[in-house]
Amino acid sequence: MTSQIIAHGTSKFGELVLRRRRREGDADPSTVCELICNGVFLMDSEDGTTERRLASESLARVSHPEIVVIGGLGLGFTLMEVVASPRPRAIHVVEIEGLLVDWASQGLLPHARMALQDSRVQMHVADLRAYVESLPPRSLDLILIDVDNGPDFLVHESNASLYQSPFLERSRLALQPGGLLAVWSSSRSARLRDALTEVFGQCEEVAFSVTRAGRPFEYFVYFASQKQVQAGDCEPVKRG
Repeated sequence: MTSQIIAHGTSKFGELVLRRRRREGDADPSTVCELICNGVFLMDSEDGTTERRLASESLARVSHPEIVVIGGLGLGFTLMEVVASPRPRAIHVVEIEGLLVDWASQGLLPHARMALQDSRVQMHVADLRAYVESLPPRSLDLILIDVDNGPDFLVHESNASLYQSPFLERSRLALQPGGLLAVWSSSRSARLRDALTEVFGQCEEVAFSVTRAGRPFEYFVYFASQKQVQAGDCEPVKRG
């Protein structure tokens, strides 16, 4: 397995590296993009299934997902899935790291390149917290959050507040009745589950099984709806 750095830069958030590796042992060798921040692996393009399902399963849960906010551009899998649906009429992508946005606009993120050309997409280089706090109440139908590696494996500790009750409450207020907040996490998070239950009165925890480099992994998405429902705990669901 060989790798090649295709983009590198430093911002106030530290060092960001975009790397390409080729899996030479495969019968049909493929190229995988990797994103590394401050020496810590963030994500790669080997299997974007759960990032796509963050979008597809959220869209399926909302009757009219017209105004969508995606917190975190990543490698573009979630954005691709939202753009593939004709239902949203405005898609706002909020990414705090300007380097990543620049690389996407240059076509270095193949899974984001085409999606960013969709006329419904607006790119915001901004802090997700400040962006959501600037919105009027009941202005969104769907908020998708995939920032860092989730609440329990943070590269930047400043992102911890995105998974805590004050920001989750502000997100709830920004949603229309029937709107949805969905959060991706690289691990099961009781703290996030409890915070969403506290704010929304309920949430659903869904585990997704994936195989990466021959090894099984589980990733999680937490769904909390802006509906009047009876308070209760998250109900775990497992899907392949």
